Amino acid sequence: MVTVFARILEQMLTIFDTAVRQAFHPRIDALDAGRTPAWGRFTAPAMVAHLIAALAAGLGELPIDAPRGPVSWYPMNVLVIHVLPWPAAKAKSPHEFLATLPGPWKEDIAKLHDLVDRTSRKGADSEWPLSPAFGRLSGKSWGVLQYRHVDHHLRQFRV
Repeated sequence: MVTVFARILEQMLTIFDTAVRQAFHPRIDALDAGRTPAWGRFTAPAMVAHLIAALAAGLGELPIDAPRGPVSWYPMNVLVIHVLPWPAAKAKSPHEFLATLPGPWKEDIAKLHDLVDRTSRKGADSEWPLSPAFGRLSGKSWGVLQYRHVDHHLRQFRV
Protein backbone atom coordinates (compact mmCIF):
# COMPACT_ATOMS: atom_id res chain seq x y z
CA MET A 1 0.00 0.00 0.00
CA VAL A 2 2.85 2.39 0.80
CA THR A 3 4.31 1.82 -2.68
CA VAL A 4 0.98 2.69 -4.31
CA PHE A 5 0.79 5.96 -2.36
CA ALA A 6 4.42 6.75 -3.20
CA ARG A 7 3.67 6.36 -6.92
CA ILE A 8 0.58 8.54 -6.61
CA LEU A 9 2.61 11.24 -4.83
CA GLU A 10 5.20 11.30 -7.58
CA GLN A 11 2.58 11.83 -10.30
CA MET A 12 0.61 14.67 -8.72
CA LEU A 13 0.99 18.31 -9.68
CA THR A 14 2.36 20.41 -6.85
CA ILE A 15 2.62 24.10 -6.05
CA PHE A 16 6.34 23.49 -5.52
CA ASP A 17 6.82 23.00 -9.28
CA THR A 18 7.99 26.30 -10.80
CA ALA A 19 5.94 25.87 -13.98
CA VAL A 20 2.79 25.11 -11.99
CA ARG A 21 3.34 28.13 -9.75
CA GLN A 22 4.01 30.40 -12.72
CA ALA A 23 0.83 29.19 -14.44
CA PHE A 24 -1.25 30.37 -11.47
CA HIS A 25 -0.27 34.03 -11.83
CA PRO A 26 -2.01 34.84 -15.15
CA ARG A 27 -5.07 32.92 -13.96
CA ILE A 28 -5.18 34.99 -10.77
CA ASP A 29 -4.77 38.16 -12.85
CA ALA A 30 -7.73 37.07 -15.03
CA LEU A 31 -10.05 37.27 -12.01
CA ASP A 32 -12.16 40.34 -11.38
CA ALA A 33 -14.21 41.20 -8.32
CA GLY A 34 -17.53 40.88 -10.14
CA ARG A 35 -16.90 37.50 -11.74
CA THR A 36 -19.59 34.92 -10.99
CA PRO A 37 -18.75 31.36 -9.99
CA ALA A 38 -19.56 28.27 -12.03
CA TRP A 39 -20.66 26.64 -8.75
CA GLY A 40 -20.89 27.44 -5.08
CA ARG A 41 -21.75 30.58 -3.18
CA PHE A 42 -18.40 32.34 -2.98
CA THR A 43 -18.08 35.75 -4.53
CA ALA A 44 -14.73 36.32 -6.23
CA PRO A 45 -13.49 38.53 -3.34
CA ALA A 46 -14.59 35.94 -0.74
CA MET A 47 -12.86 33.15 -2.69
CA VAL A 48 -9.62 35.15 -2.87
CA ALA A 49 -9.82 35.81 0.90
CA HIS A 50 -10.43 32.07 1.44
CA LEU A 51 -7.31 31.17 -0.57
CA ILE A 52 -5.27 33.81 1.26
CA ALA A 53 -6.30 32.25 4.59
CA ALA A 54 -5.58 28.69 3.42
CA LEU A 55 -2.13 29.54 2.07
CA ALA A 56 -1.29 31.62 5.16
CA ALA A 57 -2.32 28.69 7.39
CA GLY A 58 -0.05 26.41 5.38
CA LEU A 59 2.83 28.76 6.02
CA GLY A 60 2.00 28.80 9.74
CA GLU A 61 0.93 32.47 9.57
CA LEU A 62 -2.72 31.93 10.49
CA PRO A 63 -3.58 30.29 13.81
CA ILE A 64 -5.81 27.25 13.37
CA ASP A 65 -7.77 24.91 15.59
CA ALA A 66 -6.67 21.31 16.03
CA PRO A 67 -7.61 19.05 13.13
CA ARG A 68 -10.78 17.06 13.54
CA GLY A 69 -12.83 14.51 11.64
CA PRO A 70 -12.04 11.37 9.68
CA VAL A 71 -10.19 13.15 6.84
CA SER A 72 -7.58 14.31 9.35
CA TRP A 73 -6.37 10.71 9.75
CA TYR A 74 -4.11 8.65 7.53
CA PRO A 75 -4.92 7.16 5.01
CA MET A 76 -8.15 9.16 4.52
CA ASN A 77 -6.22 12.42 4.29
CA VAL A 78 -3.95 10.98 1.57
CA LEU A 79 -6.93 9.63 -0.38
CA VAL A 80 -8.75 12.96 -0.31
CA ILE A 81 -5.69 15.01 -1.20
CA HIS A 82 -4.15 12.72 -3.81
CA VAL A 83 -6.76 10.36 -5.21
CA LEU A 84 -10.41 11.34 -4.90
CA PRO A 85 -11.99 14.00 -7.11
CA TRP A 86 -12.98 17.15 -5.30
CA PRO A 87 -16.67 18.02 -5.44
CA ALA A 88 -17.80 21.15 -7.23
CA ALA A 89 -20.55 21.56 -4.66
CA LYS A 90 -19.95 23.04 -1.24
CA ALA A 91 -17.48 21.05 0.82
CA LYS A 92 -16.89 21.63 4.52
CA SER A 93 -14.09 24.13 4.96
CA PRO A 94 -12.19 24.92 8.16
CA HIS A 95 -13.85 27.92 9.80
CA GLU A 96 -10.53 29.80 9.80
CA PHE A 97 -10.63 29.78 5.99
CA LEU A 98 -14.10 31.34 5.94
CA ALA A 99 -13.55 33.90 8.72
CA THR A 100 -11.08 35.97 6.70
CA LEU A 101 -13.02 38.85 5.15
CA PRO A 102 -12.13 40.29 1.76
CA GLY A 103 -10.09 43.46 1.73
CA PRO A 104 -9.48 45.87 -1.12
CA TRP A 105 -9.44 43.81 -4.34
CA LYS A 106 -6.02 44.86 -5.66
CA GLU A 107 -4.40 44.35 -2.25
CA ASP A 108 -5.93 40.89 -1.89
CA ILE A 109 -4.81 39.88 -5.39
CA ALA A 110 -1.28 41.06 -4.54
CA LYS A 111 -1.40 39.04 -1.28
CA LEU A 112 -2.57 35.95 -3.16
CA HIS A 113 0.30 36.25 -5.65
CA ASP A 114 2.77 36.67 -2.78
CA LEU A 115 1.42 33.69 -0.83
CA VAL A 116 1.51 31.44 -3.90
CA ASP A 117 5.16 32.39 -4.43
CA ARG A 118 6.16 32.01 -0.78
CA THR A 119 4.39 28.65 -0.49
CA SER A 120 6.14 27.45 -3.62
CA ARG A 121 9.55 28.57 -2.38
CA LYS A 122 9.08 26.88 1.00
CA GLY A 123 9.31 23.51 -0.72
CA ALA A 124 8.47 19.95 0.23
CA ASP A 125 11.48 19.45 2.48
CA SER A 126 10.48 22.22 4.90
CA GLU A 127 8.61 21.72 8.12
CA TRP A 128 4.87 22.21 7.72
CA PRO A 129 2.21 22.85 10.36
CA LEU A 130 -0.84 20.69 10.97
CA SER A 131 -3.63 21.19 8.45
CA PRO A 132 -6.92 22.15 10.11
CA ALA A 133 -8.74 19.72 7.81
CA PHE A 134 -6.17 17.01 7.06
CA GLY A 135 -3.97 16.86 10.15
CA ARG A 136 -0.30 15.89 9.87
CA LEU A 137 0.89 15.97 6.25
CA SER A 138 4.18 15.46 4.50
CA GLY A 139 5.66 18.38 2.60
CA LYS A 140 4.78 16.61 -0.65
CA SER A 141 1.15 16.33 0.44
CA TRP A 142 1.10 20.02 1.38
CA GLY A 143 2.35 20.90 -2.11
CA VAL A 144 -0.34 18.80 -3.79
CA LEU A 145 -3.03 20.10 -1.43
CA GLN A 146 -2.15 23.73 -2.05
CA TYR A 147 -1.98 23.17 -5.82
CA ARG A 148 -5.34 21.36 -5.91
CA HIS A 149 -7.02 23.93 -3.63
CA VAL A 150 -5.90 26.99 -5.60
CA ASP A 151 -6.64 25.28 -8.93
CA HIS A 152 -10.08 24.14 -7.70
CA HIS A 153 -11.15 27.69 -6.83
CA LEU A 154 -9.67 29.27 -9.93
CA ARG A 155 -11.64 26.74 -12.01
CA GLN A 156 -14.70 27.63 -9.91
CA PHE A 157 -14.38 31.12 -11.41
CA ARG A 158 -13.48 29.80 -14.89
CA VAL A 159 -9.89 31.02 -14.97
